[in-house]
Amino acid sequence: MSDVGGHGRITLPEAAGLLHLPVESIEALVGAGYLRTTASPDGWPRLALGDLKAFLARNSEGERVVDLSDLSLDEVDPQSLLDALDGRSEDMARRALDLLVAVFPEAGRWSLTQQAHFVEEAQARFEAIVAVAALGNDVDDSLIDELAMVGVEAAWANTPLQELLLVLRISRDLVVQTAVEVAEERGRHWGLALSLLLTRVLPAMDRLTDAIARGYWQSVMERQEESRARYANVVEHSSDGVYEVGLDGRVRYANTALAVILGRSVEQLVGARLVDALDPETNFRLDAEQTEVAIRRADGVVRVLDIRAVERRDGEELIGFDGIVRDLTAAVRFEELRNDLLALLGHELRQPLTTILGLGAVLDSHSEELDPAQVQSIGERIRQQAERMTRQADDLDQMSLLDYDSLLVNRRRLDVRTTVHAALASVAGADIVDVRIPSGVHALADRRRLEQVVANLVENALKYGASPVVVTGERVGAEIVVRVTDRGPGIQEAETALFSRLRLTGMPRRRQDGTGLGLALVRGLVEAMGGRVWYESAPEGGARFSFTLPSA
Repeated sequence: MSDVGGHGRITLPEAAGLLHLPVESIEALVGAGYLRTTASPDGWPRLALGDLKAFLARNSEGERVVDLSDLSLDEVDPQSLLDALDGRSEDMARRALDLLVAVFPEAGRWSLTQQAHFVEEAQARFEAIVAVAALGNDVDDSLIDELAMVGVEAAWANTPLQELLLVLRISRDLVVQTAVEVAEERGRHWGLALSLLLTRVLPAMDRLTDAIARGYWQSVMERQEESRARYANVVEHSSDGVYEVGLDGRVRYANTALAVILGRSVEQLVGARLVDALDPETNFRLDAEQTEVAIRRADGVVRVLDIRAVERRDGEELIGFDGIVRDLTAAVRFEELRNDLLALLGHELRQPLTTILGLGAVLDSHSEELDPAQVQSIGERIRQQAERMTRQADDLDQMSLLDYDSLLVNRRRLDVRTTVHAALASVAGADIVDVRIPSGVHALADRRRLEQVVANLVENALKYGASPVVVTGERVGAEIVVRVTDRGPGIQEAETALFSRLRLTGMPRRRQDGTGLGLALVRGLVEAMGGRVWYESAPEGGARFSFTLPSA
């Protein structure tokens, strides 16, 4: 044997030519550690001639070196070697468990069931390696898909990637080691047999590793994408506003709920300063962990917001803030409504109750001294105060039904003049009211609700205004317009506050003993019947309340 490459070392192709073997077989022998290579100055791996001579010596008969190219494949049948390797799959699986315990001591604390499960999976893995090696280039895609499922299952089981790669490396080493043992047991020409075996086994191991790794990462990416999609869906459909801002305070992301809360579009929010989007007058700080602020939107609507912010970091570097905005306006208004209701019960019901108790005490203590006319008068006053309390309770009930959109309205064709007179019959002092509604004016309305509206407006005019009180009605286009006018001092407050729902504290009213419940009920009933209501100053001075109903 001559020094083909010079300096006692030759290239892999040169070694393959001398041994009459494929280059892949030489590479397999090198990969298994059976032959060693060293780097040459030109960067290409080279083999020592001494190692090649030793290889030939192990494959010689007496003093004669065997010509490897003359050997028949029947003497070194790779399939029979693969069959022998397949028969060692359980043994390799148990040795794999021992190696795993040596690297990960916690695996030594596994139960017998866990150990048996690992051995079972490892044995299936070794059998798959042999199957892939036997098929060579004819591997069916379904088998590769099954191998990929091993990686998928490992990902779903939250097996760390480091542990998975270690198991694959252990499997590779055990297959090579067992292949060497099988070849040695064959005796004659075992080096060549090992070469042929590893030429198939090592590529099979690479395909196995690639399939498992692909399945593992595909599962990880799908789970991440699924989590990202689920998170995005939750954020986008959240009733709370969600935002992301940079250190410059400008919004980088905003969900639809935040846009609704702030009365802007998402496009208007992204790129704007968060403080400007909230309210330039607010003292909101980006780094405030939690704060409650009252803002006035660009459209004039006032909202009470609870804002919770957290830092967003890239490693140790602060890059911005994420926040959740919850609209507390409804909760605050509900609390105000509850307080106002309690105030109403204490304020509006105390007077009739006090009157009833006082008159009852008079009857109890002086009934024998009173003549029948006085008893009758006291009884009449008690009845009036009881009816007053009943009307207040009815109004509260109607308000609650309006609040929950559950008020039933039975609209039918009514004569407005007749209905107004029926409503005045239940109002004390209504005999001085001037009704100027011509006959033949018909509206589509609920009789009982319309009587409540008229009674509340007339009672309001008699209580807070001054005579004369006039009720008019006429057809205007497709509507019937009814007006209640008085000559009192009028009202200075805005219409929106005047017809607001129950408010006692700070509520606009003509005198300190008003609650505004009647006007709020009027608005709700009129709107429920398909009309609208408003206030304006009367041309001659005083107050004028008007409402419309669909014409019939």
